[in-house]
Amino acid sequence: VLLSASASFAAPTPISKAPRGQAVTVTGKVLRFTDIDAFRLKDETGVVTVYVGPNRPPVQVGETVVVHGALEEGFPAEFYARALTRADGSVVTFRYDGE
Repeated sequence: VLLSASASFAAPTPISKAPRGQAVTVTGKVLRFTDIDAFRLKDETGVVTVYVGPNRPPVQVGETVVVHGALEEGFPAEFYARALTRADGSVVTFRYDGE
């Protein structure tokens, strides 16, 4: 996990409108952890599982975050995070195995 002071993301897309297989930014509130490396994110349009593996989620339940990544194909779809901006403005970027 790499930390940086700032990052510029595209304007957030509602979770229900996020296209599959394309880079997109979503924002919402962390509902709960679903695994050691994933959490559920909710906005006013829907809910999605955000995967940050093999990293632990650097968020708190109830925290509002902005996540940049891609919604993968499959059912249920899972959002693979590339970067995340926390409520305090700190940015966390993620690298996956093989990168």
